[in-house]
Amino acid sequence: MISPEVQGAPARAGGPAPGAAPGGYRVEEVAGASGFAALRGAWDALLASGPVDAPYHRHAWHAAWLEAFAPGAELTVLVARDRAGRAAGLAPLIASRRRGLTVLSAPANDHTPRVEWVLGADPAGAVEALWAHLRDRVRWDVLVLRDLPRAGPTSLHLEAAARADRHLTGRWESLRSPFLALGGAPREARLPAKFTANLRRRLRKLSEAGAVACRRVDGGEEVEDYLERFMALEAAGWKGARGSAIARDPRAVAFYRALARAGAREGWLALRALELDGRPVAMHFGLRYRGVYALPKPAYDEALGACSPGQLLLREVLAECEAAGLAELDFLGPDMPWKRDWAPDHRPHDWLYVYRPGVAGAALHAVKHRLKPLAREVVEWWRR
Repeated sequence: MISPEVQGAPARAGGPAPGAAPGGYRVEEVAGASGFAALRGAWDALLASGPVDAPYHRHAWHAAWLEAFAPGAELTVLVARDRAGRAAGLAPLIASRRRGLTVLSAPANDHTPRVEWVLGADPAGAVEALWAHLRDRVRWDVLVLRDLPRAGPTSLHLEAAARADRHLTGRWESLRSPFLALGGAPREARLPAKFTANLRRRLRKLSEAGAVACRRVDGGEEVEDYLERFMALEAAGWKGARGSAIARDPRAVAFYRALARAGAREGWLALRALELDGRPVAMHFGLRYRGVYALPKPAYDEALGACSPGQLLLREVLAECEAAGLAELDFLGPDMPWKRDWAPDHRPHDWLYVYRPGVAGAALHAVKHRLKPLAREVVEWWRR
């Protein structure tokens, strides 16, 4: 549970008294697993009314993550409510102690595509209220939100509010995540002729080895079998050799199983496979939600790399998305050469840090955002 601040977080001069939230909102702290579970209905309803509705912000996603990766975490959700008691903003935070400091962070790791607070129709007002509560009523030294979309509402409004209250902030760019905007002319028609010709040639080559088909699984009894096949295919490649495949980590296995069940139940699961004689040679753990096909995890048979089965599956999925009138195919994750083949646009993401005013905060900020970048620049200059 986040503990109340006793000293070191005075109200802003001329601003509201500690505990009073601006904009007519009040903020409460909901602690623990049972409190989090009770927020499910309000959580998803608020998300649907706001600017950042995506499956990786839904209650079920966070529930799966917490159960798999942080079952004993000190979780508190800050809830901004309007005068009628309706939720207007939700900020899930995990408290931890690191080298004598209290750190608040989002419940997220490398399996989380991006982070946003759950915001409704008034994101600026909700973030301001949540921030005021953090500033005045919560004990912390550093606030860390990883993989925030730079242009997203949490990123923009939180940093502005913190700076206005003379809290030091800093950013580290984490991802330039690729995506394809759909609509208008078919995307494939806008790609380099050489790339599309190579795709056709590789499909012919793969077809010479057997019957090629695309399989779609969005729910039902096939989900569990598909997921087992997906994890086996991913573990058979370089991720398995390096130990980073889902199947090598029991926590990740539990997480993706829970996600698949939640996605099938709620209607946003989109599992896809390219099969050769009925055997999967490329697979997607995909999500289809509110006009966007998102791709948290792909896998392919590296023994067939010369045929590019992963790119051939993506070609099929892209055609499916365009036929269904979807607005976007979101690759998620970092920029990579195989994604660049599709001439995507990019969304920059950052780790956002906010530091309490004081000697410790100033020192941490200097080390993290001045000395380390300077050291990197010196090393790069020396290597030239």
